[in-house]
Amino acid sequence: MSNDPTEKALQEFLSEAQEIVETFNRDLLQLDEGRAAGRYEPEVINDAFRAVHSLKGLSGLFGVNRMTNLSHNLENLLDSLRLGRIELGPATLDLLFEAVTLFNHIIKDTAAGTSSDHPGITVEEFIERLDRVALKREQREETLPWGGYELDQSLLSVLTEYEEHRLKENIKAGRILVRIHCAFDLMTIDKGLDTLKSRLKPVGEVITYLPSTESANDQQIELDVILGASKPVEEVTSAVEGTGAVVTAMPRKAGRAGAVRAGGMENPRVAAAMGATPGEAALTPLEPVASEAGRAASPDKPEKDETSQEVSLKSVAQTVRVDIRKLDNLMNIVGELAIARAGFQTVLDNIKSDRALVVLERQMRRELRMLTRKLDELQEGILEVRMVPLGQVFDKLSRVVRKISRDAGKEIRLLISGADTELDKLIVEELSDPLMHVIRNSIDHGIERPEARARAAKPEAGTIAISAEQRGNHVVIEIEDDGAGLDEKLLVKKAVERGALDAGAARDLSQRDIFNLIFLPGVSTKAVADEMSGRGVGMDVVKTNIARLSGIIDVMSEPGQGTRLTITLPITLAIIKALVIKAAGRTFAIPLNSVLESLLATANEIATIERREVMTLRGQTLPLARLERIFELKRHAHVPPPHRQFVVVVGLAQHRIGLLVDELLGQQDIVIKPLGKTLEGTPGIAGATELGGKKTVLVLDVAAIVEEAVSTTEVIAA
Repeated sequence: MSNDPTEKALQEFLSEAQEIVETFNRDLLQLDEGRAAGRYEPEVINDAFRAVHSLKGLSGLFGVNRMTNLSHNLENLLDSLRLGRIELGPATLDLLFEAVTLFNHIIKDTAAGTSSDHPGITVEEFIERLDRVALKREQREETLPWGGYELDQSLLSVLTEYEEHRLKENIKAGRILVRIHCAFDLMTIDKGLDTLKSRLKPVGEVITYLPSTESANDQQIELDVILGASKPVEEVTSAVEGTGAVVTAMPRKAGRAGAVRAGGMENPRVAAAMGATPGEAALTPLEPVASEAGRAASPDKPEKDETSQEVSLKSVAQTVRVDIRKLDNLMNIVGELAIARAGFQTVLDNIKSDRALVVLERQMRRELRMLTRKLDELQEGILEVRMVPLGQVFDKLSRVVRKISRDAGKEIRLLISGADTELDKLIVEELSDPLMHVIRNSIDHGIERPEARARAAKPEAGTIAISAEQRGNHVVIEIEDDGAGLDEKLLVKKAVERGALDAGAARDLSQRDIFNLIFLPGVSTKAVADEMSGRGVGMDVVKTNIARLSGIIDVMSEPGQGTRLTITLPITLAIIKALVIKAAGRTFAIPLNSVLESLLATANEIATIERREVMTLRGQTLPLARLERIFELKRHAHVPPPHRQFVVVVGLAQHRIGLLVDELLGQQDIVIKPLGKTLEGTPGIAGATELGGKKTVLVLDVAAIVEEAVSTTEVIAA
């Protein structure tokens, strides 16, 4: 039998490994923020340690040796950080972030079935660097043992090396050592501990939990929590008020602190282990537990619930991983059902005229309404499963900003809002590259160097703000910097020099046209290209990728104040809604993702400038294109040109055009089918769809039509 994992098992591994690496990356970002703010967060280091440990076990199970070796050696470094052997400085964090990149590279290699080294470094070389850092030791001055606290040897003997280190660090930091005694019902101990930890977090660091060897009854467990309190004992007591826990300051040689009681009976048993006198300790359960007297007063209640001792085989996890291709297939089926529903609607419309079938028609229409509701719910349910938060991309951008800003010698503050805004998984995956290019451009071109910002009376640290919000069926992402803004004259000059723009046409460009020049291939305002930018390809990639996602880009800039780039994306590309239109007697479907608006226009509102049709829309010139001319359709004699025409405004990346059509027939869910080898690749046609009643129409390829219209009319943008 082969030891190789099945394809399904491998996909499960890759998915879980990717999640763990993303968690590890978030922990590192949190550590970096804490370090910058002067905070040391041992819990976060522990979380990072556990993530890498999980990755080691998982990769070992699937035989991904490079990941296993990297994880093992990374554990050593994180363990040294946990134990305070090395400091969490910028160089160490850089190394940890580099490990994230290397993990992602290994995951991609494993998915592709290859085993190549990351460009510039091998896993073995990286492990050597990890080991050199992890083996470092700091020389620390020995202070008074335990800071004068009288700690019983029975306590010290059960502490792990890490707990002993944290105990010393808390004493060194001048924190008060506090014992918190509590009791939990066995069936609710997890919930009780979580409640206690959340209450204690604002007032100190939990160093260890010490279970008591004795208990008042078989249904509860008693614990002593050792806390390094950053607040006075009174505030610790207030934090656990109502839980029944007892707070006691641990005694020093100079004198013993008395117990601060939160309620309950005295419990002398634990006091001795902590070096306290019997009168200092007390016990009150965190979860209410019936006393002996209470149980005696309730004869109907059994002494012990035998079934509670059995271990359940039921899984705790309530989630399953689903291949996105399976969801695509389900969405396709839903689309086919929508077409069948439309066909059923047509049949009902046909039999409506037959009076003998009126009752039947009403009954069938009632059932059709029910089918429509359930079909809509099914569609929404599948869409919800596909959605993931944009925070997945924003976390990666934080790492990129950190590295690029240091390479550029600039201090950058990244502000993120709306990270919980959700988009289709496939769109989120495709967003990484374009957003990275935008951020790179903001840092390199937008944010000035510290000395230039000082002259402009700006803070030394530049700011890049990324925000996301849902608006209807679209998500709007804004990236704004407080840099120098776009130099309009320089942009035009560079575009003319590159031959991307005619010198005569340059004089007639609007401000929006000029800003959109940044998306032209080869146009860059940087004098000399370097490793970071300057070749004029970054924003061209942004335009191409956003257009592929049926997205729209808008650029606004204010000289000396900064630049804002707005990306509008459909929530999903899986559900295809279309606007059904008529032009020259033919019916077409336009994907609604690309439609911005539709309006009526009279012949007087349409003007011809330099042999191209345009109209004014909200103060902006909108180029127009007639579908009958694009596809060279001949209008039949019985289909005269209408006096008033509909204008369907469509957008792609930075471009806007208006499609002149005769009629708008309504919206409908569609499933795009390929045209076959004979008609495959027909310019301007994305495929065909069925509208119901066995009527087949062509679906327009808006991207191709916009590109063709723009190049034909030589319009840069509208």
